[in-house]
Amino acid sequence: MCENLAQASPMMSVSSKLKELREKAQPKLTIRGMAEALGIPSASYNFYERAAYKKPTLPLDLTRRIAAILSERHVDPAEVMKLAGLNDTEAEPEVREIDAARPQVQFFTVQAVMPSEAALAAMFETLLALIPPEATRAEAARILAQRLPTGFAAIGPGVVELPSDEEIEGASLLPTHATRRRGPARP
Repeated sequence: MCENLAQASPMMSVSSKLKELREKAQPKLTIRGMAEALGIPSASYNFYERAAYKKPTLPLDLTRRIAAILSERHVDPAEVMKLAGLNDTEAEPEVREIDAARPQVQFFTVQAVMPSEAALAAMFETLLALIPPEATRAEAARILAQRLPTGFAAIGPGVVELPSDEEIEGASLLPTHATRRRGPARP
């Protein structure tokens, strides 16, 4: 087993390995996207991926945050923790903590009727008003994710008029863009 990144891969710098791991993320993650997820400026994050970063390891706190983000995108957090110079044994408790903090994802099928376009637009206007102007995209997304269920509840149940059998027979089905996905891979 490798003791740290410098011993494991003397030819690859920590910045090159960081870039490689970010590029492995699924779905893809840009430098800007990683910086937003970390809540730091793009230039600050980019510094760690540039060859100008000469240190043999990344700061531990930053590495933890990067590992948590990449873990949600199917990158093994143990590999990321090696960027901080941790060996497999040292990385194990970090990986367990990252896995424990990751939300559990459950998939199910449900038939639903969406509110009208006007009702949805009004709901989104209300939700967008809750976002402070100085919020980053990551902060805005988190606020919207937290408030979306309340927004749907505020619209209330819609009255659905079911079509007659004749209308169903003559109707064409709209294509669905839904896909089945498994939750994030567990290392």
